[in-house]
Amino acid sequence: MFIQILYIAVLFIDTVKSIVLAGKKGLSSQNFFAVFLLVSLCLELYGHYKIYIGEYNFASLFNYYSIFIILFFYRYYAKILPGKLKTVSLYVVIAILAYIVLFIKFYGENYENELGILVCFYFIINALVWFYMRLKNFDDLKIIDDPHFWVSCGLLFWSIFFLFRSIPMFFLQDNDPAFLYILKMMQYGVNIVMYGMFYIALMKFEKVQLKKTL
Repeated sequence: MFIQILYIAVLFIDTVKSIVLAGKKGLSSQNFFAVFLLVSLCLELYGHYKIYIGEYNFASLFNYYSIFIILFFYRYYAKILPGKLKTVSLYVVIAILAYIVLFIKFYGENYENELGILVCFYFIINALVWFYMRLKNFDDLKIIDDPHFWVSCGLLFWSIFFLFRSIPMFFLQDNDPAFLYILKMMQYGVNIVMYGMFYIALMKFEKVQLKKTL
């Protein structure tokens, strides 16, 4: 479908932009965001290829991807949060990973919806903590010029919708599959908006780096 192609195209553009920026300024110039985007793009391309050839045995990869993005965004926010919040963030991510190992069958063949819900709550916590910290500590940089603002907005927006879609998913699957399909299509639109925000974040990263060189 067109919306799926558009989603992949936006993710591809983000990834290329991020890699080009990393080539010019180094991976650290964007807090290693290129790694997240490249892994996401490769997984999406692989998944769509498997669907195209009629094979659907790749769902478990998204379990490992969920663990990867928890670890990635722990590191991402740990780089920009102050000391005490870094410690709290570490305890939170250790608790989440322990819960996953003990109670979620992430190594199975199917995607574990509970794992996606955990990712959403983790993203929401990180984003809200960052907003609190940013609004409490003023600096010369406008909040809309801060790349972390756009990353946090993207994660918050995606997480809220994903929760809305995922929590009643099994109920809707049995009682209203047509509405569930609509939500699935809307998810692509939400993904496009999120990666659009990420593109803005990459432009802000580039602008910040440019100012440092002047």
